[in-house]
Amino acid sequence: MRRLFLTRRSPYARKVWLACLRKHLPVTLELVDLAVRSPEFVALSPLGKVPVLVDEDGTVVCDSTVICEYLEDRYEAVPLRPQGWEARLALRELEELGDSLADQAIAVWFGRQKGDSAAVDKATRISARILDTIEASAPPPGGSFLPAWSYADAAILSALGYLEFRLGPGWREGRPALTAWFEVADAEPDAVTTRPVG
Repeated sequence: MRRLFLTRRSPYARKVWLACLRKHLPVTLELVDLAVRSPEFVALSPLGKVPVLVDEDGTVVCDSTVICEYLEDRYEAVPLRPQGWEARLALRELEELGDSLADQAIAVWFGRQKGDSAAVDKATRISARILDTIEASAPPPGGSFLPAWSYADAAILSALGYLEFRLGPGWREGRPALTAWFEVADAEPDAVTTRPVG
């Protein structure tokens, strides 16, 4: 039994879950309460963060990007990583943009909860730069950021989904290409299954 420890709000966990679905790797979801982390979860994840994957043979992998690399190295039947150093560099850069956008969306959310306007302003400015960069390379609706669907698509979709879930659709203003891509990508069955809740 392959287990994925996650919260249903985490964009990083969603990225991994999407990857598992795309690679046709069944996973049992283990919901984590980050307010009261269980001893089992802390033993698996010393940093106390999600996601954590426990594979069928007991291999434990933490961090969404590391998990995706592991899945690609071990389960090659449905590749989500392109061949060649140039394409893989593009993948890593796009995946980092997606993950960094998620970081900033989380910073805005927590900054608002704490009433820290300086933190909110800083994260909002960084988010806008990231969004504008992604907008400039957004594929047409139904397309992918690289020639085939990859971890870059999973990371960007997950970040945008979290941004909309927590902060609303304001990010769409002035970004028609990315908005059109997101609306189609987020309506696909795997995306619907993995949407943030809670």
